[in-house]
Amino acid sequence: MQKSNPSKIDYMLSDTKIPIRLAFIKPDGFPNILSLWYEEINGKIFCATQKSAKIVSYIQKNPSCGFEIAADNPPYKGVRGSGTARILENKGQEILNILMKKYLGEKESTLSKFLKEHSSNEVGIEITPSKIFNYDYSKRMRDV
Repeated sequence: MQKSNPSKIDYMLSDTKIPIRLAFIKPDGFPNILSLWYEEINGKIFCATQKSAKIVSYIQKNPSCGFEIAADNPPYKGVRGSGTARILENKGQEILNILMKKYLGEKESTLSKFLKEHSSNEVGIEITPSKIFNYDYSKRMRDV
């Protein structure tokens, strides 16, 4: 997996280390949101999680999802959209390594050691966006 040319997803957020907020539908019909590390590659969004995480079964039952990638502090700007998610059973370790490099860098830490020790239980999440909306309120919030 290699990072491609800038897309709508990483146009405004290319160097940020903020998580994606992934919205999904639980089996009881109610929506829920989970924050995950992400990387945009060739117009798709990739995340990783443990095989035992509940979101894995939720996505398998209902792949429709929404997402937002945005900072919490003004001026507000980001990307939000909707799409379809699918579980990649055999890509978890590869995706986790990409995410660790992005979010943790090359430095060895307690977290990086923990994640590496448990990486054999990772699965990938691939999100194919169908609608994407960029927003940037910097101009109207310049004095905030």
